[in-house]
Amino acid sequence: MPNLNESAKSKGVVIFATNTRETDYVAIAEQNARLVQHFLGLPTTIVGATDTGTNRRFSSDTGTFVEWNNFGRHEAYEASPYDETIILDADYLILDDSLDKLFQCPFDYLLFNRNHTVDGVYEPSIMGPHSLPFVWATAVLFRRSPLSEMFFELVARIKRNYDYYRLLYNVREGNYRNDYAFAIAHYILSGYRIVRSSFAPHSITTFAGSINSIELRDNRVVVRSDQAYVLPMQSLHVMSKRYLTSSNLKEFVDQCLSTMPSKAS
Repeated sequence: MPNLNESAKSKGVVIFATNTRETDYVAIAEQNARLVQHFLGLPTTIVGATDTGTNRRFSSDTGTFVEWNNFGRHEAYEASPYDETIILDADYLILDDSLDKLFQCPFDYLLFNRNHTVDGVYEPSIMGPHSLPFVWATAVLFRRSPLSEMFFELVARIKRNYDYYRLLYNVREGNYRNDYAFAIAHYILSGYRIVRSSFAPHSITTFAGSINSIELRDNRVVVRSDQAYVLPMQSLHVMSKRYLTSSNLKEFVDQCLSTMPSKAS
C-alpha cells in the first residue's frame, strides 16, 4: 500500500535572488526557473531576502570587487512553501535531475561539501587554517522537521554574531558567506563532529572564469571562455554574471527546452 503521507508532501525549489547595482539576479533566477521546470519537473519560488545588506565579491568578468547581497539564506525554512525543498543560488543552472533524485535518501537537511571547478581555479577545502571543511550553500536540500528548523535558526544566530563565530572557527575571510554559516551550524548540531551522512554523494560543478557562450552539442555542454570546455550534461554553477545577464543565457535555455527531454508533467 502506498504511503499516503509521503505522496501528499509538496516538493519544490526556492531560488534566492536579490538584485544589486551591477547584477539583475531576479532575471537570472527567472531563466533558471525554466530549467528547473524542464529538468526537475518542480515548481519554483523566487525569494528576495528580507535580511539584506552590502557585501563584496570578486568578479571574474571585471577582475574587481562588486556589490553582493547574500545575507538572507537562513530565511529559507520560513520562506519555502514546500514540505521538501531544494534551495538554489540563482546562478546554479539546473541541467539534469540529480538534485531531485537526492530526495530518495534519508535526511533532514543535505549539504554539498565538494566542489569541482572545471577551469582549474583553486578552491580551498577548508575555511581557514585549522578551520572546518568547506560546505557549499550553492544548493541545499531540506525536509520540514524539528532538526531542519533548528538548523536554520542556528544559521540565523551565526549570521547575527558572525564576527564571533568567524574568530572562533578560524575563518580566513572577513566577508559573511552562507557557506561558512552552514558549515558551522552543521558542525554544532552534529555534536561538534563532522557527520558525513548529511553530505550529498556528488560534487557541485563550477565554472569560475568569464564566459563568452554556453551551448548544447551532441547532448553535451560546451562552455567557451578563453578556450572551449566540453562537459557532460550536468548542472553548472556559473560565476560569470556578465554572461548570465546577457541575452545568451535565454538563448541557451531556449535550446535546452527545445532539444532535451523534459521531466515536466
